[in-house]
Amino acid sequence: MRILILGKNGMLGRDLQTVFHREDFLALDRSELDITNEQDVFEKLMTFQPDLVINAAGYTDVEKAEQEEEEANKANGYGVGILARGCREIDATLVHFSTDYVFRGDDRNGYTEEAKTNPINIYGQSKALGEILLIEEMELEDDRVGEREGKYFIIRTSWLFGNRGENFVSTILEKAKRGKTFKIVNDQFGEPTYTSDLAQQVKWLVESREYPSGIYHITNSGVTNWYEFACEILKTHQLETLVEPCESAEYKTVAQRPKKAILLNTKLPELRSWKEALQEYLNS
Repeated sequence: MRILILGKNGMLGRDLQTVFHREDFLALDRSELDITNEQDVFEKLMTFQPDLVINAAGYTDVEKAEQEEEEANKANGYGVGILARGCREIDATLVHFSTDYVFRGDDRNGYTEEAKTNPINIYGQSKALGEILLIEEMELEDDRVGEREGKYFIIRTSWLFGNRGENFVSTILEKAKRGKTFKIVNDQFGEPTYTSDLAQQVKWLVESREYPSGIYHITNSGVTNWYEFACEILKTHQLETLVEPCESAEYKTVAQRPKKAILLNTKLPELRSWKEALQEYLNS
């Protein structure tokens, strides 16, 4: 299988290169391929002719997105549509990563893969736009190829942490080194997800050839809040006393965050618990 991996320098991009290391793959960053440039995208796809394209790139700064809406929409929305169009042209399968932030986060029961999106910040809106444009492009009927549809997987995930990049876990450990007490919100809930586990599950999904195109939710199992997550991180170093809980109202941010955008997995086997994955990460 020939694979094109986009976002090679990110946490997830690097773990994807690890799990697919035995395949014929090409990994690129934004400087090597900007998915918002249609001509460059089509040229790269036509030249490399991948069977599988994995898009782990994107605009990820939730706060900055509130002031840079156009930039976020280009990278997370319109660029994804361009990539999908190119993949359908060459009959390549496209894997694209989305987020729990496409949901409002006010449903205590959580959100299935078919739930209607309703984001409350610009970042979430840009990711929801990417989902819409990808599906429109991949399911578009084309007279040149009959009624053939493109093959795609939209993977929604949440609260990523991993070995190769800054993330919540590394930030908490860095703050703890200073020895001063700090506050973490306790009213935002989610599912921490280890990028290594996510990458391995994506590999299994695309290689199984048993699952149809569509939206899939992949996270480590178990729900927690940011405060409890921080306590679990610091417990390993016996530093949990340095963190105190607070409500979102006390922690001012530019962008609103969903309070409980829990991703319900109704299609795939469950991954191990986030606590087990976190311990492996901390031990490594």
